[in-house]
Amino acid sequence: MIRASSHQIQHIQTAVVTLVVLACLLGGLAASLWLASFFLYASLRINPLHAGLSGWLDALLAWRHGLMPNAGRKLAGAALFGVLLSFGGPVFGLYALWERSGRRRLYGSARFASEAEIHHAGLL
Repeated sequence: MIRASSHQIQHIQTAVVTLVVLACLLGGLAASLWLASFFLYASLRINPLHAGLSGWLDALLAWRHGLMPNAGRKLAGAALFGVLLSFGGPVFGLYALWERSGRRRLYGSARFASEAEIHHAGLL
């Protein structure tokens, strides 16, 4: 049987963490592209459900070649919304969960002690 040393295990853990981070970034990039396409199509009054992943990129290339002369602001706005929602949304959600988990409630947690709790505290 082959046993891995602690040094090898550390390298394996680093590689796994790196792959997970890269997968999350690629997923965020795909979500950003889809959301940017969705918002761009909605701003152009086209059915946004038909946007797909490449809708924003196709419109960017068309704008660059002069086929969509007045779409620069819409492209920039759609890209900004897509990036903010795909990367900022999960970060904000995780922060909100993390912030609430470590603290006790400030309001609404007060109550009267039971008789057993009073005896346990040695007050009676």
